Amino acid sequence: MHNFWLAEILLALAAMLVANQYCYIARQRCQSPALLVVAGLLCLALAAAAGAYRYGIDPGVTELHRALSRLSGTLSFLLIGLGMLWARLGLPLGRESRTPAYVAIVLVIASALGAAESAVLTPQAVSSLYSTIGLLLWLLVALLELGSARTLTRSPALLLAAGAALVIVAGLVVGTSATRVLGLARMNWFHLLLAAGALSLLCARPLFAGGGRVDD
Repeated sequence: MHNFWLAEILLALAAMLVANQYCYIARQRCQSPALLVVAGLLCLALAAAAGAYRYGIDPGVTELHRALSRLSGTLSFLLIGLGMLWARLGLPLGRESRTPAYVAIVLVIASALGAAESAVLTPQAVSSLYSTIGLLLWLLVALLELGSARTLTRSPALLLAAGAALVIVAGLVVGTSATRVLGLARMNWFHLLLAAGALSLLCARPLFAGGGRVDD
């Protein structure tokens, strides 16, 4: 028994915890950039919750879980990466309104649909491409902060970069098979690494608060 449902629950809880923190920031200040991160994390949490239900209760939702996983793969990390870059650049657009975030989300979804419907890329390729772009943006922001320490100190910047690296390793190296590594199924490792990556986003909160302190 691989207990896939348990790792999925942990991922869903981690994503929801971090999303809650960014919801607070979105309400107080820096609304649109933080809202993009919230949207990405909610996609991730929804897919993980469907996976927990599939593996723990009803295998009949397999197709729904796969569809939500594809949606999360396409949107989650791209929205997170865009939100982090938006906040890092300090763009004034969207600081007092959520409308730019809604527009950005619609444009990302529309572009994904257009790319998936084209004959050039398969839906799976679109998902991989969008995830890669988002993770590279996430890593870029972490490395910029690591080099300049403009908003984040060295330790949070390192943790943020490590979070992106863990997600990349999960996708490129670990995978989602049922074979075991160190006694644990690869799929469980995959979701645990994603959960650790999501939790590392807590280190990026000062970027969204204008460099100020973010209360828990």
